[in-house]
Amino acid sequence: METSRSSRGPSAGRIDGSRAASIDLPEPGGPTKSKVCYINSIEPDGRLPMPKAFSYIRFSSPEQARGDSLRRQLSRARDWCQARGLELDDSLRDLGISAYKGAHRDIGALKRFLALVEAGEVPHGSYLVVESLDRLSREAVLDAAARLFDLIRAGVIVVTLSDGQVYSEERLRTDWTPLIVSIAVMARAHEESRTKGERVGAAWARKKAAARDEGRPLTLRCPEWIAIEDGKFVLREDRAEIVRSIYHMAIEGYGQRQIVSRLNAAGTPTWRGGIGWQTSTVAKILGGRLALGEYQPHSGTHRGGNRQPEGNPIRGYYPAVVDEETYWRARQASKGRRIAAGRRGRGVAHLLLGLGKCARCGGSMYVIDKGPPPKGGTYFECATQRRGAGCENGTRWRADRIERRLLRGLAYLDAGAVLRGAQPTAEADRVTILGARLAEVEGRRKRLLGLVEDGDDGAADRYRALGEEAKTIQRELREAEKAAATAAADPGLRARLGEAVDLSRAMEEAEGDDRHAIRTRLAEQLRQLVAEVRFDPDLGVLAYLTPRPGVPAEDVPAIVGARHMLAWQMWLNDDTDPSGFVGMDDTPDPDEETRNLRTLAKMRGRRASA
Repeated sequence: METSRSSRGPSAGRIDGSRAASIDLPEPGGPTKSKVCYINSIEPDGRLPMPKAFSYIRFSSPEQARGDSLRRQLSRARDWCQARGLELDDSLRDLGISAYKGAHRDIGALKRFLALVEAGEVPHGSYLVVESLDRLSREAVLDAAARLFDLIRAGVIVVTLSDGQVYSEERLRTDWTPLIVSIAVMARAHEESRTKGERVGAAWARKKAAARDEGRPLTLRCPEWIAIEDGKFVLREDRAEIVRSIYHMAIEGYGQRQIVSRLNAAGTPTWRGGIGWQTSTVAKILGGRLALGEYQPHSGTHRGGNRQPEGNPIRGYYPAVVDEETYWRARQASKGRRIAAGRRGRGVAHLLLGLGKCARCGGSMYVIDKGPPPKGGTYFECATQRRGAGCENGTRWRADRIERRLLRGLAYLDAGAVLRGAQPTAEADRVTILGARLAEVEGRRKRLLGLVEDGDDGAADRYRALGEEAKTIQRELREAEKAAATAAADPGLRARLGEAVDLSRAMEEAEGDDRHAIRTRLAEQLRQLVAEVRFDPDLGVLAYLTPRPGVPAEDVPAIVGARHMLAWQMWLNDDTDPSGFVGMDDTPDPDEETRNLRTLAKMRGRRASA
């Protein structure tokens, strides 16, 4: 621990004794570092510890660190201790922390010192030296006085250098005039902070109103791909193009780490000249709404732990770098990858990541690696059964064979039958976008509910506004679903099927990074086409395509293949039309008994009970 010159010696930087407590304290004038303060109750020879002097230095804004506040407070504390022959511990510093709402009691050096006082670890009769009582607190008088009295009752003598007052339990028993002085000082400090806070708050309110009504920049801070020219926000086109590429890579199926790897491999410059891109930067770009040009004003501070959204987001505050469709397609692709979480190798673990389900228990299929072929290989196995959690589906399926049959099935799929009654790509994307927007708005309303219940009028207004926005989105979503359900054949879906086939063929010839990139894109295409792949030890492997809106999955026909073969569930308007079925590995067309999934469920039940 760093100490004043008057304290240097064999015990400099610590309070000697046999029992120690540790405390992390900030490095003077800089970022927080770990420091240790030893505070003991008994000297090695059995004597009570000598009282120590602790200086506490605080100021509210980081800008004050560049002024004279730190030097002035520290110098006066050292002079006072030297005149009385006291050892000074000057490590208690809260630089840039406000005392108006008590944030310094919740974080920082004073909080830790108070904890040691309450634990009885500070020697009785020790001094806490401050420039003025407003350094200890600028809270309302009742709260500020409680802090002072708690220190005094714990045996700490509080000294204020600005007026020479000494607040000790012994003195206050016979002379109560310092209490009158303290209350006057606390009242003045709180009133000053309250007035300043109101003025600053009013100024910010005017700025926020101008930002909403006139599009005027609220501050000079803005996203890294935007600059301010002539008082207006403009895109930095070279950086905006990087943001667009990040969104497009997300849509193509690349995760955040993969996007970072590609950016770094291409030598893409970072925002501030750092060494390489980080996943946290990509996560912020994809996770927030700044790329859409939105800005969410806030009140409170991160440091104070009271930062809250204030009002609705300001749309069009910044120039948009991507459109709504691109934004939501990237969000949905990222959501699909989170659902499909699992171990990924350099070549993508398998194309059906997150799609495999056990037909017996409904659990996910686990991928196990048994070593290189031909004796080894990668297999699908029920994760529940592997954990011994009750599922009896102990069958294992070779992953490469299932992938190969699925891709071959795509190549021979009767796209015309699939497309009849299927939703157009544009309408499907609109349904996806509106559904995601609705979920986001409802999530924001849910987070506000606690504040509304506490009587926060501003939160109640935002809650009502979000409710109206949710109703509007719900109406739009119903219209989009209706349009999607009644639309004609979709060339966009046909293009997706065609792209998946082209990618599967290109993958066979590609190597290294090119093969990895193709597999990533192909895995994303399959997540858009296939709802799930069920692994049934009796009926085989069934790949279910995503049904059109309004059609329950169990009402869509399916074809049953033999063990280890794929069966398809397709979008069909006519349950009696067999032209949509595709047989693989010489699988015959299904008879009437196996045409409906409800019948399949009954068959499965009969076999289980047999």
